[in-house]
Amino acid sequence: MNAIEAYIGELDGRLRGPRSAKADLLTEARDGLVDAADAYREGGVDEAEAERRAVADFGPADLIARDYQAELGLRRDIRVLWELIAGVPLLILGWDFARGFGDWSRFGDAPSWYHRAIGAADTLAALSPAIAVAGLLAARLLSRRAGGPPVARAVSWSLAGAVGLNLLAVATYGGATGLLEPARMLVSVPCAVMSGTWILFSMRLAVAARSRRATA
Repeated sequence: MNAIEAYIGELDGRLRGPRSAKADLLTEARDGLVDAADAYREGGVDEAEAERRAVADFGPADLIARDYQAELGLRRDIRVLWELIAGVPLLILGWDFARGFGDWSRFGDAPSWYHRAIGAADTLAALSPAIAVAGLLAARLLSRRAGGPPVARAVSWSLAGAVGLNLLAVATYGGATGLLEPARMLVSVPCAVMSGTWILFSMRLAVAARSRRATA
C-alpha cells in the first residue's frame, strides 16, 4: 500500500458518519493528495517520496480527521433539519385528515383547558419547521461571510430548537389527551396510525440530534 492509500485508510478509520458523505470527503482528500504528488513528480522527485511529501503537506491524520468529522456532523445536522422541514408539516396535515374519521361524539365536549393545550401544541408544531428553515437560511448567509464554526453553530442551535419544539408539541398533545381521555388518540385507525407515526418520527429526530452531539 502506498503512502496516499495508507493515509486515506487512516482517515477512514477515524471518521464516523454516513457512508456516502464519508466517501465524498475521502475522495476529495485522495484527489488532492494525488495532485500534490503529481506536482512533486514533475519536479523530479521519485514516486514514493512524492507521495510521502504530499501526505506530510496535507497534515497529520488526527487533525484532518477532526476537521472532516465536524464537516460530517454539519452535513448530518442539515439532513435532519430537512427531514424535519418535510416531515412535521406532513404529519400536521395527516392529523387534520385523520380527525375526520371516527365517532368523536361519544366523547362529549372537551373542557376549555384541553382546547387551549391543543392550540398551544399546534403552535409549537408549526414553529418547529419554521425554526429549522430559519437555521438553514442563517447558515447559508454565514457561509458566504465566515463559514466554519459560525455555520456549524447556527445549524446546531436551530436543530436543537426545532427538535425540542417538536418534542414539546408531541408531549403536549399526548399529555393533554392522556389526562382527559387517552382513547381519543385511538378513536380510529387513522388516528392511531398518525399518533404512532408522529411519536416514532420525533424519537428518530431526537436520536439523530443526540448522536450528533455524542460524536461532535
